[in-house]
Amino acid sequence: MSVCVFVSCMVVKCPRCGGRVLWSMGEWECVECGYRFRVEKRETVRGEEVTPTPTIMEIRREEVPAVERKSFKWLVISIVLLVAGLLSGYLLGMVFMQSGGPSTKTVFVPATIQITTTYTEKYIETFTKTQTVTIVTTLEKQTPTREEYLLKVLEVVVDTVSEKDYDYYIMMLEAKYIGGKSWGFNFLYISLLSDVGYKYNAFLPVLLRQPLGAVDLKSGESVRGQVAFKLPKNEKPYKLIYDDKINWIILETTDIPEPRGEVSYIYFVEVDVRSEYSVIWSSGSMKTPGIAFYSGEIIEVELDVKYDRFIGNPPNITITSINVEGFEIVEIDPKIPLIVNDGEEVKIKLALKVPEKGYKGNLKITLSA
Repeated sequence: MSVCVFVSCMVVKCPRCGGRVLWSMGEWECVECGYRFRVEKRETVRGEEVTPTPTIMEIRREEVPAVERKSFKWLVISIVLLVAGLLSGYLLGMVFMQSGGPSTKTVFVPATIQITTTYTEKYIETFTKTQTVTIVTTLEKQTPTREEYLLKVLEVVVDTVSEKDYDYYIMMLEAKYIGGKSWGFNFLYISLLSDVGYKYNAFLPVLLRQPLGAVDLKSGESVRGQVAFKLPKNEKPYKLIYDDKINWIILETTDIPEPRGEVSYIYFVEVDVRSEYSVIWSSGSMKTPGIAFYSGEIIEVELDVKYDRFIGNPPNITITSINVEGFEIVEIDPKIPLIVNDGEEVKIKLALKVPEKGYKGNLKITLSA
């Protein structure tokens, strides 16, 4: 009689503690207590089938140390967690990539879509500009006639003393509209072409007497005002241009008169008394407001003179002359010679004409007595 040993398909548990078991190298080992055993199955060879009875054969009865059981348990748990972590990482990675995560493929696809959108916008914008140009071309045929808009240079004054390398051309302009609607005039559209071909924009410096700004002119209305242009010393005005590209109003004129004068700057009044007597007090002040004056203009100055007699001096003095350097005296009030008594203070008013050549500095007055 031979014996056939096999393992049944029954559920095997630890016969000692009823815990879970693992199969390894023909042996079962309990995960909980570390007990090892084998399961045998016997049957006869005579053809009589005998109900198999599982027999448990002890392999090793010694207890597995608790430390080894615990280590083995944690090893199994670590392996399970590692496998679970790898699986979870893979699944999360797939989900993250599908949701637009920072992978190379994901970044490349949206970038391509954005570029396509940008080109579409540019195409639409270009189309719009093309339509606008077409409309403007149509309006160009309806450019207002020159007779409806009038721009004229009435007067020119030049400032040659402010800066060493530049001259300031101050122009008095007149703008007039005689059409049937209105003209939104603005000095910002004005420029000056020099005799050497350079263009300069108009601006409004403080030395202007009547600045020309922006105004809406109705039919028959006009406006006058000044603008200035800064040109190098070696350039002269050639053509005045009004270029309103928005409303297609373009005016040009080369009818620019020669400067009628220059600008002078006066800051303070200096009075110098020349006399053999003492004590004579004197001072001066400008009565005409401002510091910038044009050639030929009349400015007013007031002098204060007081005589305090010193020992050995006469009881009064006589002012015999008054001179102003670089300026013509138009009027003196009161007239000279003028007698000033001891302790008396007199006021003398002068009317001066600004010279044709530009002047810059203090007004120097000499008084003789």
